[in-house]
Amino acid sequence: MSRPEELQPDDVLLEEMSRRRVTRQFLDQPVPSAAITQILRAAYWAPRAGNRRIHHFLVIRDADTIAGLRPFAPGILGLPAALVVISTDLDLAREQNVQISRDRNGWIDVGTEMLSMMLAAQALGLGSCPATSFSQAAVAKVLMFPPSLRPELILQIGYPATEPVRRGQGPAYPASPPHTDWERIGHSGPAAEHPGHA
Repeated sequence: MSRPEELQPDDVLLEEMSRRRVTRQFLDQPVPSAAITQILRAAYWAPRAGNRRIHHFLVIRDADTIAGLRPFAPGILGLPAALVVISTDLDLAREQNVQISRDRNGWIDVGTEMLSMMLAAQALGLGSCPATSFSQAAVAKVLMFPPSLRPELILQIGYPATEPVRRGQGPAYPASPPHTDWERIGHSGPAAEHPGHA
């Protein structure tokens, strides 16, 4: 196994991350169920606070349902082949003693699930785009959610209509990402390793 300092920026994961883009226009082409299953597996593997599982995932591929959501979800700009609606299951939250009104971890977990799905979509040659701009009440009504489910985020998935970024065409890796300090504020680069660091 390589030591961290020996890792190169062309490693597979970093390469996929560098090529990932938010996709807002999609081809009129269905996404295979197997691909969506892989994307959902990525969400399952996402890190969560306390390893709690209080989120519900609804896959929507019906074009009429997607069209019916768009008037209430300005964040859905294109016509994706599929949506994954991430919702908080309030019953599960209560069972796991999560205080939804005070605990920010639930929303952070939505973010880790979203990013994991977006990276999986990228690896499968698909595009994705999160939508947070939508009416929770209207979306819940259109989708006939029970009162226990509260929609938090809609991930759009499909084949991108624009030419994808090819391998090796992602942005160059900076020595240190912007807006990053090391050890103390104002120190912008790594110093020599501390004694004992391997």
